[in-house]
Amino acid sequence: MKSLNAAFNDPEVAHPPRFTEKLPVGLGISCWSASADHLDLSIPANMGNGLLLTFINYKGDLQIASGDGNNGLQQASPGLGLLTRAAQPLLFRSFTPIQFSAVMLYISAEWIDVFLKVNPNFIKIEQALEGEGSIVTCRLGRRQLTLFSSITGHGRQRSDEETTGLLEVQNHALSLLEHFLCSRHRNLASVNTATGIDNEDDLSLIREVESYISEYYCSDTFTVDSILKKTYTSYHKLNFLFKSTHGMTISEYIRNKRIEKSREMIADNVKSISQIAYEIGYSSISNYILAFKKIYRITPGKYKKQMDNLA
Repeated sequence: MKSLNAAFNDPEVAHPPRFTEKLPVGLGISCWSASADHLDLSIPANMGNGLLLTFINYKGDLQIASGDGNNGLQQASPGLGLLTRAAQPLLFRSFTPIQFSAVMLYISAEWIDVFLKVNPNFIKIEQALEGEGSIVTCRLGRRQLTLFSSITGHGRQRSDEETTGLLEVQNHALSLLEHFLCSRHRNLASVNTATGIDNEDDLSLIREVESYISEYYCSDTFTVDSILKKTYTSYHKLNFLFKSTHGMTISEYIRNKRIEKSREMIADNVKSISQIAYEIGYSSISNYILAFKKIYRITPGKYKKQMDNLA
């Protein structure tokens, strides 16, 4: 699997669907959607003095920064709207497998003067953007995520007869813009808002569970039930917290940790595939192969051959 940055810039790659348009109402829109083994996507600062409103959703781990990233990357939860100044680069990075989608609206300074300057909510948002590298966020609800999915599904190839499709994209984009303007806003630099979780006890629980998983996830006796007994927490609550933080269930999080570890062990070329599967906690080699292929879209055996050929 390629990096997401490579996939976006390679004209021979049919996936992910991507389009860039000037909407009839005057907004610019771009869309990305892909699965990749890591992500390194930079939106350059070449869009003038306007604003960039980016809506994201993903499964995996994602870090974001506005500007050069020297002040550090911030973790962001799935289902967010992000507003930044277009004069600053916007960075998206993940060092683990990720399913990533983004819809970006470029709002020019002229468009702001005509349509937004008199909006009292926008005045507050603009004040929140003061300071280098500021990112103002809001969370997307179920309806907004449906609109988001409709936009990301807009086809790469369009004909003159598909003007209605572009108008539909515009209507969805304007609805997302309206939602952002009317929502509660926060700065991504806040740790609590990066995950969308406000309760310090929940944040402490997440850190405790992540630490426990990192220490014991390779054990064949390690299960989600063992986490629940240790933390006195319900499965439903842990799933909610991990979906809010990582965009996946706790079981998917553990699976990804195991498969990522196995990929590193295969690259080391010291042990057989069956030995590796057993050591990361899989008692069934077939289940391990299916899990590996689901994430990397290749069997561990074929991946090992690729590594051997590179040696």
